[in-house]
Amino acid sequence: MATLYLIRHAEPQIQGVLLGRLDPPLSAAGCRHAEEALSGIEVKVAYCSPLLRARQTAAFLRGARRVEMAALREVDFGQWTGRTWAEVEQEWPALAAQKCADWLGVSPPCGESWQEVLDRVKPICQAIRNGETPVAVVAHQGVNAALASLLDNRNPLEFAQLYGEVIRVEYS
Repeated sequence: MATLYLIRHAEPQIQGVLLGRLDPPLSAAGCRHAEEALSGIEVKVAYCSPLLRARQTAAFLRGARRVEMAALREVDFGQWTGRTWAEVEQEWPALAAQKCADWLGVSPPCGESWQEVLDRVKPICQAIRNGETPVAVVAHQGVNAALASLLDNRNPLEFAQLYGEVIRVEYS
């Protein structure tokens, strides 16, 4: 069995909104937490989202060769980016209700579909399966849910990961 450390970026300076492709840095608390959470993890390679909050988190992995991959950036929330869910419900009430009823099947306006997320993440799964181990991925809630779904059939709707949380995945 091979080991993947699936890491969500630590706490960003901006919270409470659908961050998506926004690119805020980590908060001071996020930096402290990332350093603490990642200090004992040793991997040969760390695949990383190009977004600043993920790159800053990945910097706390010691000795790892870091490889930025555009395909690991967070889900594109389109016109919902930077908005609170209350704002989404106010401006797009019917679409927000549809999204709640079918989270993976309904896309935000000008945003990415779940299938598009899966399609861009699938090649990374192949790179992980064919690459060095242990390996880490430092990315985002949505992308990590897609990776967990593809690697070990986890239900993406049940996948939850706190800021800075490390989930160890064994795969073959």
